[in-house]
Amino acid sequence: MFRSKSHNRMILHKLMRKGRRKNLPLNMRYYVLYAFLYKYMSDKLKNHLMYYLSGDEADLNMLYLTGEGTDDLRQWALNDMGYFFTSQSAFIDQFISNKYVDDIFSPDFFKNLKNNIEFSQNNPSKDYFDQIIEILEDKLNFTSLYGDEDLTSFMSSYIFSISKFDIDEREFTFAQVYDAIAYSRQIRLSSTPDYISELINSIVKSQRNSVSNAYDPFLKDASILFNLYNEFTMSDIYAKENNELHYFYSLIKAFINEINFENLHMSRENAIKSMSYDSQLFDLIASKLPNSFDEFSKTTLKSQSIEVPSETDFKEKLFNNLDMDKLSDDKEALEALKVLEKRLNAMEKSEVTSFTGEYESLKDSEFLFLINMINSLKDNGLMVISLSQNFLFKNSLALLRKFLTYENNYIDAVISLPEELGGVIRPEVVIVFRKNKSSDDVVFIDLSKKYGTEMSPNTFPGLVKRNLVLDKKTISNIIDVLNNRKTVDKFSEIVSLKQLEENDFNLSVSRYVDTYDGEFIRLNDLKSDKKKIDEKMDSLNERIDELMGDLNFR
Repeated sequence: MFRSKSHNRMILHKLMRKGRRKNLPLNMRYYVLYAFLYKYMSDKLKNHLMYYLSGDEADLNMLYLTGEGTDDLRQWALNDMGYFFTSQSAFIDQFISNKYVDDIFSPDFFKNLKNNIEFSQNNPSKDYFDQIIEILEDKLNFTSLYGDEDLTSFMSSYIFSISKFDIDEREFTFAQVYDAIAYSRQIRLSSTPDYISELINSIVKSQRNSVSNAYDPFLKDASILFNLYNEFTMSDIYAKENNELHYFYSLIKAFINEINFENLHMSRENAIKSMSYDSQLFDLIASKLPNSFDEFSKTTLKSQSIEVPSETDFKEKLFNNLDMDKLSDDKEALEALKVLEKRLNAMEKSEVTSFTGEYESLKDSEFLFLINMINSLKDNGLMVISLSQNFLFKNSLALLRKFLTYENNYIDAVISLPEELGGVIRPEVVIVFRKNKSSDDVVFIDLSKKYGTEMSPNTFPGLVKRNLVLDKKTISNIIDVLNNRKTVDKFSEIVSLKQLEENDFNLSVSRYVDTYDGEFIRLNDLKSDKKKIDEKMDSLNERIDELMGDLNFR
């Protein structure tokens, strides 16, 4: 139900209805996402410039028209905002007012921003902006679309609607609008469900007071990593994403969510092929793993290897042969050396994992990257991930589960999610890993019976299932069990590593948490009852035979 007081919801509702039966070509999906970036950067800059000019738009128009005082305005914007529009026509509302609606969708709209934007010197956001432009230039081909009047008209109308959203609305934020469009049938972006993102976020907050750096090797729509970034003051966040559309979407999302680009390290890369990120070690790894690895070729999976630091005296040779006196006044060189030393120290601290004996076959495991993820944690590191339930019981992964539990005691908790949240797709599980555990057991939590749901604050039209998340009481119960390692009837169980061994390291939650609501019958009692019934039947049959004999009836 849309509330009329939300300007953004009203426009979004019309936009969704307009595109209900419209499937956009892949390259046009990039264009729509780019329109959100253009709208956000344009309005954000204009609002700041208006503030500088005490809210007088006429003064802003006059400054751009005459050029008088533009240098001061430019310098203020570069210092405060990090970028400046060199032409008034670069503002999105100005561009649209100068064009008829049907002519919005053109190469001019794309070129207008990139040709009229200036970034401040050493602004880290410029590198990511250039990546967005580079990807878009590779995707767009206007010549092939000029003959499709229906598509060009639809795109013009779509961009016009995007230009009317309010980037400052708090009722339904511009960031929420961006997500809603991305998950719609026009863009078809695969999203991380809110119930998974919320649960992972809640677990991390309950286990950590602070997080210095975090890593998501399967970024997807960036919801997990960016939510955690907003919860903690982090020095750095790292991410990898192999899918180009997801990567493009997440770059723009970083701008709209005002992520500090000095703290952001994103790369378009296959994490399974190489899990590490510049040999960094992390306080936290949080991610939703792909439901299947069909998108990754068998060659990629088989090319996995345990990532270990090279044992060399490189660090010693490097610093011994540098003339530090000559470099003492070179701030950039000294800063580069500090970063390099940090990375080399991280490499030295990394664990070396070698497989021998029965574990030697793990080198070919499709989930070998899990071990690399754990090796990327600091000694007190925490990893919370969502993955397919198949991991819990698949026979080919039994040895890996043994390695992660019995051999190294990495797995701290396994949480199965209710089917209601997973919809038609089999629900996933959330697993908590710790580098150095103090207890030799695993917490199993089954949410199939005792749970409640509520609507997500990110309520998206037409996506009812996605709107459900676990309610606060359920989250509180989960955190209570994790923190206090409690056994709760039909909800949780604390299982020793010995019990896991007895069950061949099967981690299915239903094997350890009994949620049966019916009355149990002892086998001996059942046998005794059957014997009594049989004896009574024999007695009745004898009596019937006697009566039939007395009546001389055969």
